[in-house]
Amino acid sequence: MKVILEFFGPVRDRMSDSPGTLTLDPVPHTFDALILMLEDRLENGSVLRDPHLRFAINDELVTADGKITLGDGDRIAILSPFSGG
Repeated sequence: MKVILEFFGPVRDRMSDSPGTLTLDPVPHTFDALILMLEDRLENGSVLRDPHLRFAINDELVTADGKITLGDGDRIAILSPFSGG
């Protein structure tokens, strides 16, 4: 199953060599399994362990303790912390 990866904010600079799409097999069903898989398959993947990062699947924020459902072509966004003004 292929997913689309998007990085926003400072994490984008640190993950600039990462592919825009990634094949996930087996499909992870928990947030922790997803992080482990991304960490293993992406250069600089350990950056994704930063507790300040937020993850969204198809524009829905994912909680660290939750189960996830991924399908072919889903978009995973990794968001750096930000503040407004």
